[in-house]
Amino acid sequence: MSDLSPLSVFGLAGKSAIVTGAGSGIGKATATLFTQVGARVLFVDIDPDAVSEAAEACQSPYTVCDISDEAQVIATFDRAKALFGGVDVLANVAAYRRKADTMTMPASEWDIMHAVTTRGTFLMMREAIKIMRDQDSGGAIVNVSSVSADHPTIFNNTHYDSAKAGVDAMTRAAAVEFAEHGIRVNSIQPGGTASGGAKRMGSEIQMRGPMTAPGRIPLGRISDPIEQARAILFLASDAASYITGHHLTVDGGYRVS
Repeated sequence: MSDLSPLSVFGLAGKSAIVTGAGSGIGKATATLFTQVGARVLFVDIDPDAVSEAAEACQSPYTVCDISDEAQVIATFDRAKALFGGVDVLANVAAYRRKADTMTMPASEWDIMHAVTTRGTFLMMREAIKIMRDQDSGGAIVNVSSVSADHPTIFNNTHYDSAKAGVDAMTRAAAVEFAEHGIRVNSIQPGGTASGGAKRMGSEIQMRGPMTAPGRIPLGRISDPIEQARAILFLASDAASYITGHHLTVDGGYRVS
């Protein structure tokens, strides 16, 4: 690593990346940022209109994929290999976010949450690792968890909090299991972010969930998606070459307040 310049280690020049949830919010900000620092990026999202618009703005390829569908995930990686020859970075940003009262929540709502958040993250990680372990350069995986994975902050969020805790557990386990192949696996834990998912949760978050109430955040505001994207870029880059199994909290100081 000593031959790398101080600035180059923070970029992704010459690397290939897959970013899920790339049609909006943190995913879009991440995929766009990756292209700006030199990566070849496959934008991935379940929303065809959103992902095509985001990718075309960056002159990048895209694919429509439901990450909870195993066949679609495999096809996504087949496309990435055809486009790039390999995969150096995976950013697992895609998420499902909807409030549901614990006592009245149908099992189907729980299943959808975990299908996207835990199953989807697992499937994407599995296929990425299959490629990365055969590369001399290994690879970097960054999962998107939540500060609520181990610090619940919003009522009616049991399914979401538990799913995100699962993401962090997978992150730690994979970091240990695949370190010998030069694969680093980390996650970020965003606090309140002005992304589409948070906005859809509505004003009740402000009343019952202090994580997104600016008055409870030491920095006095919720984050912009680009601020989460920069944290993902750091963990994906060679600047974080000795970091694995870590959960980087990006919450404006909320959890320590």
